[in-house]
Amino acid sequence: MRVRDVIAALESMMPCDERAISVDGLVCGDAEAPVRAVGVTFVASLAVLKAARAQGIDLVLSHEGALFRHRGEAERDPVATAKARRMQDLGVAVYRLHDRPHRTAPDWIAEGLAEALGFAPHVRERLATPCDVPVAVWPEGRPLDDLVRDVRARLKLPRVRLSGRADLVRRAALLPGYRGTGDLVASVFRETGADLLLAGEGPEWEAMEYARDAAAMGLSRAVLWLGHQASESPGMRRIAEALRGHCSIPVFWLDQPEAYTWLEGGDG
Repeated sequence: MRVRDVIAALESMMPCDERAISVDGLVCGDAEAPVRAVGVTFVASLAVLKAARAQGIDLVLSHEGALFRHRGEAERDPVATAKARRMQDLGVAVYRLHDRPHRTAPDWIAEGLAEALGFAPHVRERLATPCDVPVAVWPEGRPLDDLVRDVRARLKLPRVRLSGRADLVRRAALLPGYRGTGDLVASVFRETGADLLLAGEGPEWEAMEYARDAAAMGLSRAVLWLGHQASESPGMRRIAEALRGHCSIPVFWLDQPEAYTWLEGGDG
């Protein structure tokens, strides 16, 4: 297979309105280059690209931008320039795969998170606009603390952040990635009647404060913050698993630690 053949397989797997594709495409490499194996990851960090090269992977599908921006390139930045040079030296093609999974109905990234959390059998409805939002329903309710423990165990998260409070969760909506903005969070609460939203990230002074004040006024509103990578990696892993059925070459999931560490202690 060649790079262009893998891209064609992705287009077949995830048909959508091509006009909705704005950032997807080759970041590094040649569409005509042969591919012995494909790697799929959340973001093509330098560590992932080195691991790919060591495993004989010629093409990496990266959900987020390899050069630290959602659109365009960082102009005259020494880190971005040096990384672009290292990417060329490693000889691994990198393809940005962001819009297509999100624009396909249902959203592959949201579906992957629902499956990883065990929510998929309980999804009873979903919002279609402004993005695909699955809503899981438990008529008898689930205690919030039990649900949080289960989420952490399933995603292997040592800790998560919670804004607001909802002692009993009957409806939970999923907002993976950067969908935790104040306007969207408020809208999803209103439109779905959810007690709990599980989001990747968003501006802390918007949705976090919204949930905190809602709880202070006795309203059942809580947002569980998973982190961007943790919320979207299950969807990219789902893509890797499905792509194996469309390729004649091996397809690997390339996981990696979060880009930050937690620091504790000190005099602060």
